[in-house]
Amino acid sequence: MQEWKETFGELKEQYVRRSSERLGKIVEMVSLLIENPSDIETVKQLTRHFHWLAGSGTMYGYPAVSMLGSEGESHCEQVIRGTLPQADVDRLKALLHELSFQFSEQDAPPDTVTLGPSAPPEQKRTENDILIVGEDQTDLQNMARLVEAEGYPVRTARSMSTAVNEIQAELPIGVIIEIPLPDGDCYEMVEQIRSMNGGDEPAIIILSKRTGFLDKVRSIHCGADSHFEKPIDTKAMLRRLRYLLDKHKKEVVKILSVEDDPDQAAFIRAFLESAGYQVRTVTDPKHFESALSQFQPDLVLLDAMLPGVTGYELARFIRQDERYATLPVLFLTTQGHLEARIESARAGGDDHLVKPVPPALLLSAVSSRIERSRFLKTLLHRDGLTSMLNHSAFMDQAQRVIAERKRRNEHTALIVVDVDYFRSINERHGYPGGDKVLQALSLLLRRRVRQSDILGRIGGDELAVIAEGLEETEAVTLASRLISDFQGISHTTPSHVGFYATLSAGVCMLDPKTMDLEGWMGEAYKALKQAKDSGRNCAVAAPSNRNQPVSK
Repeated sequence: MQEWKETFGELKEQYVRRSSERLGKIVEMVSLLIENPSDIETVKQLTRHFHWLAGSGTMYGYPAVSMLGSEGESHCEQVIRGTLPQADVDRLKALLHELSFQFSEQDAPPDTVTLGPSAPPEQKRTENDILIVGEDQTDLQNMARLVEAEGYPVRTARSMSTAVNEIQAELPIGVIIEIPLPDGDCYEMVEQIRSMNGGDEPAIIILSKRTGFLDKVRSIHCGADSHFEKPIDTKAMLRRLRYLLDKHKKEVVKILSVEDDPDQAAFIRAFLESAGYQVRTVTDPKHFESALSQFQPDLVLLDAMLPGVTGYELARFIRQDERYATLPVLFLTTQGHLEARIESARAGGDDHLVKPVPPALLLSAVSSRIERSRFLKTLLHRDGLTSMLNHSAFMDQAQRVIAERKRRNEHTALIVVDVDYFRSINERHGYPGGDKVLQALSLLLRRRVRQSDILGRIGGDELAVIAEGLEETEAVTLASRLISDFQGISHTTPSHVGFYATLSAGVCMLDPKTMDLEGWMGEAYKALKQAKDSGRNCAVAAPSNRNQPVSK
């Protein structure tokens, strides 16, 4: 909090200094309008200066400056549209006098924008533990097996009192509650969890035999993240659980802010960075396309009024590219009239915030839009069975890696793994058996590779890893270790117990000077075929990299 106050103080000093310079320019323009009140070009320039003041005043504790700036901007726009025949110089002089008075006041500095009270010390918590609460022992065991299959350690409790004791002892990252419970109201239990130190973080899912709408409303009201009715769609429930848990991973969220006014741009950046976001500012719209491509933001903030182009046109540019279909676009503008809101919606904007935007509203709008976008990305870009990137999303990531390596070359390996005799597994154990094998393989990969590595399901039984910073021998060693670990996993279905499967792997190092995506994938598949021809259950590097097969 102290750091934000110091930053705000520095920004405010810069703002007052720049605003004094801006008032000097407004004086020059008003002098020109005294000679020619119909000079549209001067009125247009004056509009921009009033626009900047309207958007920035309240940010720095000068609400009267925002009000006067809005009045001046509105007057100039009426002249530009022809609603008024010429500028009312006397009115502009009066506005200028009032603005000068605001910045000459020597009152105590305004309160800074705060991010809320400091968080209390958190309870002791486990690394990745899920607590499952339910009265029926059989249902409890079945749910525990499903969650453990996803790679999460599980604790269980058969009553509300036991569950509360477990949570007070160690706060889990997730809680699944099957209701009704024998000794209390589960909704009250959720409220109790949320009131604990750190209790806002666990993902809480309620599983209920009750099908009434009011029960779902109570779940939302008490603070639960999701409500599922029995019989449970377990795939949907587990998908939702993974999404909720992924939200709490320490991943930096990137925001691209397009704002040509340096005072507003500096405030937005400093404020959002103090809230934990990574912000890049574009002050010249000519650089927008390259910033969008290189920065790959999670959200875009657009000023509607920009030099040479409008924010609406930039939003339409974004929406023409299907890669940004889920990218949230928020407009920050002084234009609050209905026509501007309609234009924002037509351009593909997700929200229309009128300047001066209260910082708490900005933060709330940003966080909610990003959360929604990430959930949509999960549905669109993740494979439903393995929770890894699907084919299209993986290939997009691979293209970005290649582009990055062309700029900054370092060792990067592609490992493609394929389940041996997968068709026979499906024929012998049914498709559920094949699904179990793929889920076990995806879980093994997530446990054995780094979080920075890129994982994807690129075919029916083909999974792939892009591992950066590994040399060829290290990549082959990693693939061989995966093969060794996988062959020791026992797979189980309701009708078959204890069957095993093996893997083959192809490894190819990226040469960004000579390889495109098709060539990189092609060489990895050639190495995979060589592994199959060498007896399976082994890893082989692409021949161009002069690596010999690695024995089982």
